[in-house]
Amino acid sequence: MDWKKSLQTFNDSARSSYDNSVNSLLDRMGLEQKRSTMEVILPALGIFGAGMAVGAALGVLFAPKRGEEIRSDLGSQIGQLRERGYESYEQLRSRGATESLGAETQQESTQATPQAE
Repeated sequence: MDWKKSLQTFNDSARSSYDNSVNSLLDRMGLEQKRSTMEVILPALGIFGAGMAVGAALGVLFAPKRGEEIRSDLGSQIGQLRERGYESYEQLRSRGATESLGAETQQESTQATPQAE
């Protein structure tokens, strides 16, 4: 059993000296080990979340109207936008129906015309 402990100790010392030698070599070259993706993404997400919280707080503090007024204004603007979209849809639909009706009548007239022999 003593030889297992000795082997484990030797393995640990070799691993730590290898890691230290790699780090010292990279340090001498002016390089560093590549960071994992999580070491890069998590701090960025934290900063992004903090920025969102600060922006929301400032938006609430400096809002020109009360919440009820803003919601009613947004609702009326969305309603107006919906009405304009529906009107545009109806215009395009009627224009498309007119064009397709014209194409159908043109096809019927060319088929109904007797050909001279």
